[in-house]
Amino acid sequence: MKKFIPVSLTLIILYTGSPETKSQRISRDLNVDLLINQVGYVPHAGKRVLTKGIRTSAFDIIDLESHRVVYSGNLKPCPGDFGEWSAGDFSSLTRDGHYYIKCDTLRSYPFEISSIAYRKPMEKIVGYFSLQRCGSSTTGYLSPCHVDDGIRMDNGKHQDVTGGWHDASDLRKWVGATIYGMIGLSKTYELLDEIDPARIKILDELLWGNQYFLKMQEPDGYIMSYVGGDVKKHSDSNRWTDNIVGPDGGELAFIKPTAGKSMADMLLFGSNDDRVIRTDPLDLVGQYNFISAEAIMARIAQTGNPDYSVRCLQAAIKCFDWCAKTAGDENAAIIGASMQAGNELYKTTRKDTYFDFAAGQAAKLRKLQVSSHDNNILNGFFYTSQSGKEPFKDIWQGCLGFITASDMIATNPSHRDAAVWKQIVSDYSQQYLKLMAGKNSFGIVPYGLFEGKDPGGNRKTGEYWYRYFMQPELSWWVGINSNLASAGVGLMKASKALNDPELMILAQRQLDWIIGVNPFNSSTIETVGYNNPVHFPGSTFIPQTPVLPGAVLNGLGGDANDQPVIGNGNWQISEYWTPMVAFTLWLLTEITAAE
Repeated sequence: MKKFIPVSLTLIILYTGSPETKSQRISRDLNVDLLINQVGYVPHAGKRVLTKGIRTSAFDIIDLESHRVVYSGNLKPCPGDFGEWSAGDFSSLTRDGHYYIKCDTLRSYPFEISSIAYRKPMEKIVGYFSLQRCGSSTTGYLSPCHVDDGIRMDNGKHQDVTGGWHDASDLRKWVGATIYGMIGLSKTYELLDEIDPARIKILDELLWGNQYFLKMQEPDGYIMSYVGGDVKKHSDSNRWTDNIVGPDGGELAFIKPTAGKSMADMLLFGSNDDRVIRTDPLDLVGQYNFISAEAIMARIAQTGNPDYSVRCLQAAIKCFDWCAKTAGDENAAIIGASMQAGNELYKTTRKDTYFDFAAGQAAKLRKLQVSSHDNNILNGFFYTSQSGKEPFKDIWQGCLGFITASDMIATNPSHRDAAVWKQIVSDYSQQYLKLMAGKNSFGIVPYGLFEGKDPGGNRKTGEYWYRYFMQPELSWWVGINSNLASAGVGLMKASKALNDPELMILAQRQLDWIIGVNPFNSSTIETVGYNNPVHFPGSTFIPQTPVLPGAVLNGLGGDANDQPVIGNGNWQISEYWTPMVAFTLWLLTEITAAE
């Protein structure tokens, strides 16, 4: 009798041998080593694929549905500061669809080409703000929380400063950081089409967040610094609370003049767990950012909520007047933020006094800009101040002056100083950012220039050293996502102001790094793309912060030699901070709106 052998057993008999032999005979292994923006691209964006090493191979782009090759190109070597890499351009592929790229045994993650390719990550980022709501919300990830915020540091009395958002993977509400959330969300709101349904959710988020900022304004007009932050030592007010306002309506009954003890000591170590409000004024950059946020908010609310619009505008003007009386020495950061504040107030009120102020600040910024007369090798960047030759760098915002100079051209193109603003934009974007981005294979802009001693990395151009990342030996350093995204926003605006499409391509490169085109093939937006860095949940409170979809991490960092590192869940790389989130959302919207 003939014995029956099942098909599965037949296969085992036919493919005896080593595991390597069996796997290669059944299928061909592929390495996901072709780097692309893991979300995708709008149709007319600059599009590139990168891979490690020197290659001159052909690559194919394949439609996910039909499995047909829709585009073929060739990789070309493009070595730079991060070693040997090769790149292929497929910008001419503009047809909507879902694709992946293949080159020999290498392939990419799937990606989309569509005018709405960035809608889902944008929606996730807006949703992230909802999850970070502080107070008695219906969306905060552990709501209700901190409905007893807070106790004034100066007199120990309770003051309602509930609302707003937690800034990061912690419970602090730094005004200087979280105010960028208002700017990023409001800029997104204004860029979207008036009938876009996404505006409803963004407006709701703006109204929630702005509760906190309006409450943090003092009668004199300035904004207080924070609640829940570090008062006497690290994380001493970064905690969950019982949500019950303290004794005697929040005023600490036990506080009496005590020899050797400050008010802060008694607040932090008394019987009440209400968090401490740091009541001294926020720095001037933060004050001007508050003015910008309230001026835009007043503009947004003019039609649907006129009373609220008036309230926001009055808050902006009151703070502006306080800054005018208080301002002293100004550096490039203050000048940039003040330019934006003046421009936004003008756009809302149409009062020349505010635009004249912005124009005057722009003239100061131009004086800080290095021109060909100052340096015949590298130009366009800004000095920090008039008192020295230290180049300006700011990991959060790059330079708001660069962004605002383009905005001012659009606001008042016939102004007598419009040519000056255009020169600011042209020099910074073309003689500095574009030149420096060309020194690496990825097209990212540097963190900044350094005078004197090499900060690590042995990278030098002209008389200055430069780094892409902050120095890891510093006591405070973070990843580069906000620096890249804010530069991207500026480059998008500069592209329009100068009619230079190459700057738009460069803006895309900054976003691409954030969403996967980096040496780790890592998207640094939670639940968007793949290979996210290890999550940092906080460290001084329980329960800790969960993974929040749409959170933009601080971003990849660098080692002492200025080579990229992905970390192992450290806060510098893997924490969520509002500026990184806000500028990335703004850049996504600028690219989408330009399409």
